Amino acid sequence: MEFMHVTPRIAAPLLAAVASALAVAPAAHADDASYLAQVNASPVAIPIADDVKVSSGHYVCALLRMYGHTGTYRSGLSPGDVVRQLTNTFHYSPEAADVQIAAAQSELCPETLRP
Repeated sequence: MEFMHVTPRIAAPLLAAVASALAVAPAAHADDASYLAQVNASPVAIPIADDVKVSSGHYVCALLRMYGHTGTYRSGLSPGDVVRQLTNTFHYSPEAADVQIAAAQSELCPETLRP
């Protein structure tokens, strides 16, 4: 049986890739936690499981990323369309949808906020 000999030239980039992947993972989890804290602190009740709230937050970000930052519509979605998506998909009230959108933009996808 042959064994692959790993040289320092090969090992260094592999270790760097693993280290960067591990460094990024906790940041994403922290964003989910801060998003959930913001949603749960709202006076608007959203009576669904926390994991569904987080999933819908990422769904909001996906929809908002389709919306152009310059006021143009890349996929025909506007913030009002996102509210309609949430009310239709997750059966939220418009107020609950607004809470989810605001929390998602501040904690999960701040790049979707317009300057």
